[in-house]
Amino acid sequence: MKQWKMLASLFLCTAVGIALSLPGDTRAQNTPDAPIQIGMVKTFFNGVPDVLIKLVTEPFGDVMKASTGLAGKLVISEGTFDAAKRLDANEIQLGVFHGHEFAIAKKKYPKLTPLMVVVNDFNEVKAHVVVHKKSGAQKIVDLRGKVLEMPKMTKEHCRVFLNQRCTDNAQPNLNKFFAKVQEADSVYDGLDDVCRGKADAVIVDTIALEFYKSIKPAVFNNNLRILETSDHFPAPVIAYKQGTFNAATLKTIRDGLLRAHKNPAGKDLMKEWNIKAFEAVPENYTKQLADVLKAYPQPIVTTVSMR
Repeated sequence: MKQWKMLASLFLCTAVGIALSLPGDTRAQNTPDAPIQIGMVKTFFNGVPDVLIKLVTEPFGDVMKASTGLAGKLVISEGTFDAAKRLDANEIQLGVFHGHEFAIAKKKYPKLTPLMVVVNDFNEVKAHVVVHKKSGAQKIVDLRGKVLEMPKMTKEHCRVFLNQRCTDNAQPNLNKFFAKVQEADSVYDGLDDVCRGKADAVIVDTIALEFYKSIKPAVFNNNLRILETSDHFPAPVIAYKQGTFNAATLKTIRDGLLRAHKNPAGKDLMKEWNIKAFEAVPENYTKQLADVLKAYPQPIVTTVSMR
């Protein structure tokens, strides 16, 4: 349940931040009365039924209309290249991508430009493979033929990391690497299953792992250990195409997003759901994109069935 709410908050916080920042002349950059289209890649919704995606995204238009008088609409794109293509064609004016997805998108559409990044309390995007303390595994390759827990709504960067480490070819198939891939109802259930010996390993993100350690410190310390941790992935990014907005509008949007965690509409929501802030693009973000592109050069489609 906590993960569902965190997902909803990312949309609503983005809505609040952008809605409160958009100036009155933004409408002039599109057709009269046309809503500002903000696209998000569907990989933010791994394991989420379409009906719930609709429930999560519906409030955006009302928030934006009430805040600015401007119409706004969130659009879900099926994949990285779909969102990037639509952004490049000005079918959407802003796009929200995972950092590693944006690296791939920008390579194909070089005019796509990062506007702001979304950061959490830990200022990192990493994946962790956790095993029981008594496990004989020393690295991920030692888990071949074992049982993996891949919880519902596993973060996309966790999937990408695991796919890369568990395959020797360009077509990952986790079912061929592991004896069985199970789907826990949540990350926390997955960690509990490893504790109880119901699975050999679980893939988790930093936010979920740190939350689990905070509520069950003795359980983690006495029973679990981190087998491997990924390198840092670039933070999720809000992007636009060069030329879509003038300099004044871009500044207004940036300033509004920077203030999103301070205004009443966004502060409590962001605090409750572990979104620290929207921040300026780091100076080394271009290098981060280049590094992740070298490590993960193309979108990976997971072949896995839960049993």
